[in-house]
Amino acid sequence: MTINNKCIYSNNVYELLLRMIFMAKKSISLIIPTIEEESVFKIIDQARELLGKNIEIIIVDKSSDKYVKKLQAKNVKVIRQKDRGIENALMTGFRSAKGSILASIDADGTHETKGLKEAVHIVSSGKADFVLGNRLNNVQEGAMSAYLRFGNSSLSLIFSLLYGRKVSDVLTGLFVMDREAFDDIKHLKPYRTGTGFFAGELAKRKYSISEVDIKYFKREHGPSKLTKSKLFYGFGMAYLMLKKRF
Repeated sequence: MTINNKCIYSNNVYELLLRMIFMAKKSISLIIPTIEEESVFKIIDQARELLGKNIEIIIVDKSSDKYVKKLQAKNVKVIRQKDRGIENALMTGFRSAKGSILASIDADGTHETKGLKEAVHIVSSGKADFVLGNRLNNVQEGAMSAYLRFGNSSLSLIFSLLYGRKVSDVLTGLFVMDREAFDDIKHLKPYRTGTGFFAGELAKRKYSISEVDIKYFKREHGPSKLTKSKLFYGFGMAYLMLKKRF
């Protein structure tokens, strides 16, 4: 019995070491689309602190030359976006990324960056192919109106019913995915459903989807630079989810 216990213990330690070595070899690329967002500089520092100084950070940008120079001073790769839409910005960044794990976070400072580390761990350990940061369980006061919260919850419910995957926050600006999963959809032209594009296309291809809870903070620097008509965007997303599902 003693010998067997020692063998089991040795095997467990050996497997743990192999897993740690495997995870250490995983490289991470973080894609951040931005238009003159001042919070992105703090996010860059936080991401390096959480995920390591060697993380590849790619900023896909539609800003002024002055702003781009400030970004380049942070020792990140900057790609000037020529087309429109956050979906196209993300695809541009992911296609040029070198990492075996691909991540993204909004540049406006509203998403808790700690969620990146947890989501990366889930993907790197093989527990899921795609991980979303769920904001809706911890929205800080004044960060999201009841109107927008209802819209996000409704669209997430529609997604869950269409794809048979329980997703709480399909419009989140924080997510992480495995490189092999992305390679399966990198040839696609993205449609205007934000993060829902990635979630939907990966769900159709039977990749596993998980979530981590994150805090959602109030914007620190001015109004949002994203689409102004949230209502029309929401209806358009619901229509595209139905259309692309079938």
